[in-house]
Amino acid sequence: MTEPTQHFYQSQRLRLSYWAWGAADAPPLILMHGGRDHARSWDRIAEAFQDEYHVVACDLRGHGDSEWATGSLYGITEHMLDLVALLEVVGRPAR
Repeated sequence: MTEPTQHFYQSQRLRLSYWAWGAADAPPLILMHGGRDHARSWDRIAEAFQDEYHVVACDLRGHGDSEWATGSLYGITEHMLDLVALLEVVGRPAR
């Protein structure tokens, strides 16, 4: 079992964190946690899929190792914009 690697990306002037498992050239599989959680809650699921996919689990804004958006919103719209930025970093359509 391979340990995940932590990466950071920018979205809406925030430094957001994600963890990656598996080969970078494998098809991407994006995992997003719910409220009051963090990316590493996906560890067991990510480990199960890392042989077939490049698994990416993100820390939503204000969660895990991602920055807080002081004076900003934490709604679905903001999270979706962050997801679009993450998909641009991954570089290809995800499953």
